[in-house]
Amino acid sequence: MTASLLISIIDDDRSVRSGLSNLLQSAGYATICFESAEEFLNDEALENSDFVILDFKLKGINGFELIRRLEQSRPSPPVMLISGHGDEDMGKPAISAGAVVFMRKPIDVDLLLEHIQRVLAKRGGSP
Repeated sequence: MTASLLISIIDDDRSVRSGLSNLLQSAGYATICFESAEEFLNDEALENSDFVILDFKLKGINGFELIRRLEQSRPSPPVMLISGHGDEDMGKPAISAGAVVFMRKPIDVDLLLEHIQRVLAKRGGSP
């Protein structure tokens, strides 16, 4: 049996972290959650993450800045940027910043899983 792929969830809303973690674990992924970008950057999950789900609006380092920092580490995991504050126009800057997907909250869970599976399949991994 192969080890589960690790998805890091970075969101300052505990209920979002918990909900996403439960959903992804039920789909066969391993998850680890962080309240801030700084917490994530100081954890070994930075090196071990296969995929990152990142809220745009965080206290401290925001989503765009964390994506920039991740781009400096090679190989950097694919990042899905999520936001409850963004509008449809935020998608282009998110992708330009390095995110592979941008989704607005509330998250469509079926679409979320579809995006993750598609991105990981391109990189050669699946749950």
